[in-house]
Amino acid sequence: MGKKRIKYWAVPLFFLAMLVDAQLSRILLSVSKGEYIWDVNLLLLFLMFGVKKLSKRYMLLASLAIGIVCDFYYIGVLGIYAVIVPLMVWLMYLLYDMIYQNAFTMFFGMVILVTLQEVALVSIQLLFGLTTINGAFFVARFLGPTLLINIALFIVGYFPLKKLFILE
Repeated sequence: MGKKRIKYWAVPLFFLAMLVDAQLSRILLSVSKGEYIWDVNLLLLFLMFGVKKLSKRYMLLASLAIGIVCDFYYIGVLGIYAVIVPLMVWLMYLLYDMIYQNAFTMFFGMVILVTLQEVALVSIQLLFGLTTINGAFFVARFLGPTLLINIALFIVGYFPLKKLFILE
C-alpha cells in the first residue's frame, strides 16, 4: 500500500491510538489504585511508524491536529499537546537517520522520546502552574511506570505496526 492510501487512514488511526492511550492509562491507574501514574503513549509509537512512511508536512499537520484534540481531551487547555506532539514528530524527523534503522534503535528511540515528552509536558505544566509535583515522585511513580508500560507496548506492537505501515 503506497503513501496515497496510507494518508487516508493514518489520521483516524492516530486518533484511535490517542483514545486507546487515555483508556489504558485510566485502567492502569485504577488497577494500581492511584499508587502509580501510567501514561500510555501508543500515539507516539504510531507516529514513529508514520514518520518512516509519510511526508514531513503531512505528519506535522496531522500531529498538530491530534495535539489540539489531545489538549481538549486530556486537560482542557489548548496549547500544551498542540506544541509537544508536533515537536516530537519534528524531533523524529530530525533524528530519523540516527534512530530509525532497526528494531533495536527504534526501541531506544522510543524510550528517549517518551522520556522527553513526559519531561516536557510536566515542565510546561509546572511553568504555567497547572500542577505541582515532587521530583522523586515524578521519577519513581510517574516516569518509571510510564517507561515500563511503553516498553511493553513497543515490544508487543513493533511487528504488527511494521506490517501495518508496510516498512521495508
